Amino acid sequence: MQCRPGDPCGTAQSGVRCAAQARQTGDMRSHGGPAAFAEQPWKEIRTFLGGTASSHDDFRYLADIVDSVIETGSDARLAACTSMHDLIVVPRPIADPPFDVVIVRAPGSRHPPADHHVLIEHLACTGHDEKIERPAWQAVPLFWRFMIEKFGIEPVDRPVS
Repeated sequence: MQCRPGDPCGTAQSGVRCAAQARQTGDMRSHGGPAAFAEQPWKEIRTFLGGTASSHDDFRYLADIVDSVIETGSDARLAACTSMHDLIVVPRPIADPPFDVVIVRAPGSRHPPADHHVLIEHLACTGHDEKIERPAWQAVPLFWRFMIEKFGIEPVDRPVS
């Protein structure tokens, strides 16, 4: 089964099965990214999350993480997209599925952090998933810890304290 224009997932990439189809056929991988990664430009994500954070301060840590990626020039080494409000990050070059992903959970997520906290998850193809929840003020250093440990990617221009 392949995605076609008009499929419920909205994708139409030849030869690429979408997550909705995998769920329908019962062979959805429970770990890692199961479908082609739909990258969004970091600056567009910043505009979206920055606007959300200006109205809802509990989203500020997401905008801070995106700012740190852009400010350090690391957007050339990391790709991202949002799932509603969650920030989903993979290393460049983007691998064919399945692939490991790091997800920064947002307030209102299907798996939200506690109030005033950040929840970051690594979903690995191997099933060796990891998640850490910390106070929201630790979001940027925690994000870079995941990038370094899981993808071997450090901030390009300067260290994040």
